[in-house]
Amino acid sequence: MSRLAVQAMLSALLLAATTPGLAETGLPSAATGALKTDLQPQSEPAKAGSTAAPSPEADATSATPEATPAEPAPDTKAEAAPASVIEPTTPVAVAVKSRLNAIPDEGTDEEKKERAALIAFYGARAYAPLWVDAKGFTADGTAVLGVFPAAGEWGLDAADFVLPKLDAPKDGELTADAQAAAETDLSLAVMKYARYARGGRIMDPAGQLNSNLDRKPQLIAPDKVLEELGAATDKAAYLVGTHPQQPQFQRLKEKYVEALAKNGGKPNAATKKIQANMEMWRWMWADLGDLHLMANVPSYMIEVVKNGETIHTERIVVGEIGKQSSIFTRRLQDITFRPMWRVPESIKVNELWPSLLRGGGLMRQYGLEVETKDGRRLDWRTMDWRTLDIRNYEVVQPPQRNSAMGVVKFSFPSQHTIFMHDTPDKWMFNSKQRTLSHGCLRLRNPLRVAELVLENDKGWDAAKVAELAKSGPLNNQVLIEKRIPMHIAYFTAWVDDTGALKAYSDIYGHEKRVTQALDGKWQQIAKGRDHLAPVEPDRAHLEPRSVKQASSRSKSANDDFLGSFFGGGL
Repeated sequence: MSRLAVQAMLSALLLAATTPGLAETGLPSAATGALKTDLQPQSEPAKAGSTAAPSPEADATSATPEATPAEPAPDTKAEAAPASVIEPTTPVAVAVKSRLNAIPDEGTDEEKKERAALIAFYGARAYAPLWVDAKGFTADGTAVLGVFPAAGEWGLDAADFVLPKLDAPKDGELTADAQAAAETDLSLAVMKYARYARGGRIMDPAGQLNSNLDRKPQLIAPDKVLEELGAATDKAAYLVGTHPQQPQFQRLKEKYVEALAKNGGKPNAATKKIQANMEMWRWMWADLGDLHLMANVPSYMIEVVKNGETIHTERIVVGEIGKQSSIFTRRLQDITFRPMWRVPESIKVNELWPSLLRGGGLMRQYGLEVETKDGRRLDWRTMDWRTLDIRNYEVVQPPQRNSAMGVVKFSFPSQHTIFMHDTPDKWMFNSKQRTLSHGCLRLRNPLRVAELVLENDKGWDAAKVAELAKSGPLNNQVLIEKRIPMHIAYFTAWVDDTGALKAYSDIYGHEKRVTQALDGKWQQIAKGRDHLAPVEPDRAHLEPRSVKQASSRSKSANDDFLGSFFGGGL
């Protein structure tokens, strides 16, 4: 059967199910629609002036990564095949068509998509109304209208939605134009609600808030919303169901309602903290993964979750305030035992290059080597670093005792060039605030996490993992075959299994930025530096210095390197 034939059949079924008076045509009823939560990640900015999406993802083990695409959340956008348009045959349907075509073809990209989806949806049903009839709003229309006053309970603002009003009909019936206006306006409000329920108020967190927030609203494609809404028996329940279905979001929603009630329905610091965290859940993949890792930066903890149950928790160290751990999700690509380390470009330029100009003391002290981009080893001692650009080379630490990577490394490639690994500096896990690294995550007991992952992926036992870590091949990369997402999250509010609300410090300021955006205070948002901007060498290092200046400079660079690399972490 051709695509057009399938589309025509689906349109006929949908029309029969949602248009009064067509039941007697003999067409079977459409099945009750169920909300599907596999989502298409969005990249378009929500408002004029917002910045473009972040650059493509890259190999996290390389200091100068090659671009590779991130795994998107599952794509559920409906087929783009043209739908069969059924011309209107009633005055109301003619008026609906006219109203839809009169919607300005302007606004954000998402608004344009919604307009196109509405025109296609109504065209496939001969522009028959879904929400109104000659007497006023239908039962479905009345029920859906009732969703909007309660938008505030879900962290939205009811004032953001313009709802239609119908005056009492004259002579017992509403005019065709009045019905069409109410029909179109309610459908536009429904589309906006579904968009906002999935994070559409902040379309580009990385560009609008901070470059480390590598997230996207998990919007449901407009044509899919209309398709499923039209088929749903309880359309109001479907619309409410467009909010994230993850248990943690639902728990936060309950706490949000309670906090509002305690404050007389008015927002305060407590409610805004929960609201910001609810908003960040709208950016999370709907399918977190049957087995997944959830590293929550503000709590300095990571959870291994299997089939919705936390099977292991562990302490982590995260990035310094000025060298943050980026917030993103990627698939776990591999686990490397007895790994080598490729020095990130920021450390090469800001720490190692000044040391090489002074003779390379740090290179000797920590067993670092220089390679070409294709892996050919060079003798850094014979190279003139006053004329060479260190960015054109790789600096690596071969596997060795007290390696910066420890005995195991977890890779989930992205443009942020960070990963998760072991560390010889176990003292760091005793600190209450563990913002001690250059951006990577450090694990207190990485072998236990490796055991759980590899048991699930390979069927390996703990003895096998211990053997690889102790005496296996050097830089032994074990590829992960199953889909195991690695979520680096930023939640400052969390409801545990006992129902207790836990609050964590807003260490990077992301919660504040989200709150400012939701309050419309865009101009007050301090975005901070773009951590993905190219790193430029400080040519001042080439200028002659007195012995006193050189000594002071050397001590400062050495202290910074030791503190942030081997002492404070990567």
